Amino acid sequence: MARLAHISDVHITASRLGMRLRDWWTKRPASWLNLRLFGRGRAFRYADQVLEVWREEIVARGIDRVIFSGDATSMGFPSELQRAADLLGATRGLPGIAVPGNHDYGTRKAAASGDFERCFEPWLDGQRIEDHTYPFAQKIGDVWFIGLNSAKGNVWYWDASGRVGETQLERLRKLLADLPAGPRIIVTHYPLFLADGKPEHRAHGLRDAAAVIKVAAEGGVKLWLHGHRHGFYWFENLPGVPFAMICAGSGTQSGLWSYLEYDLEGTKIQGRRRIYDADKNAFQDADGFSVRLD
Repeated sequence: MARLAHISDVHITASRLGMRLRDWWTKRPASWLNLRLFGRGRAFRYADQVLEVWREEIVARGIDRVIFSGDATSMGFPSELQRAADLLGATRGLPGIAVPGNHDYGTRKAAASGDFERCFEPWLDGQRIEDHTYPFAQKIGDVWFIGLNSAKGNVWYWDASGRVGETQLERLRKLLADLPAGPRIIVTHYPLFLADGKPEHRAHGLRDAAAVIKVAAEGGVKLWLHGHRHGFYWFENLPGVPFAMICAGSGTQSGLWSYLEYDLEGTKIQGRRRIYDADKNAFQDADGFSVRLD
């Protein structure tokens, strides 16, 4: 049996962002205002403290691997990425798998910089197609976990959408076909559906979701792990989607802060939600659920 910790959307920031003049002609000014003046900073003001407790907890609870499904940062600056990688344990020898979120790829320049990939390099190890970073696969027990990048750099302040893209989708098709036998689990940032089962708005959702679902289904994917939405939810099945989906929610947003713990045994995942208790400065058990991968 393997024990995994799935955490997402921690939105770490830094006192010195390193913002330059050219950043003011991107969507970063709107992100900065949202962080400093319009509530995001307040919602995540205890993020560092919560992650310190979380990191101690996962060591104490014998977690074998961390699954991180994106939005390590608030604005995608290198200073934020470095702090987030350290707080999550990627720089401290904890084994893991990570993919970027739309905040980590806050602008087109940030997406192309490779800063996320450099900071989270230990968690991007795996089997891949040639030397392309995404997708990549790690095997845990009998199960293949595939890190898929669904984030992209956007221009407009209102655009928080994602896209896998045709070239990465073709690599995913090939990787799924080439992997040895075993259940396949996608790890990515964007959901396919909201908690009510409806597709997300185009400006905030995965633009090529239908094409990705088709490739994933044909490749034998049994589970889709994601973040992006800050509240936990899961679906065992939805019409037209032959695999389960789990949203980790936000690990550090005040009042929502939680992570998911998975006991992986054979082709069964026994999951539980661990919620942060601010008064006790500790996590405690909440919802439980199970997913079969066969």
